[in-house]
Amino acid sequence: MGTDPNARATGWHQSALREFVNYTVGGILAWGLIGWGLDYLLQTRWIWIAGAVLGAGAGFYLAHLHRKARASGSDPGEHRDSP
Repeated sequence: MGTDPNARATGWHQSALREFVNYTVGGILAWGLIGWGLDYLLQTRWIWIAGAVLGAGAGFYLAHLHRKARASGSDPGEHRDSP
């Protein structure tokens, strides 16, 4: 009973998709809340939308960087010391 290589690839794909969704939704929520707070302070009604769009873009960008770093074999949280 060996492991199925297709199951491993499917697991990686689901993990990458889950990571992408987490970064994007997290960005939308975080920046949307920041925008909502600014709307409240500045008595406007549009900043939360700009914050949510900014958060979606930032989350997408971070997910892309993380996937790219994982594909190259480096840890995205790893800091390299300069010589």
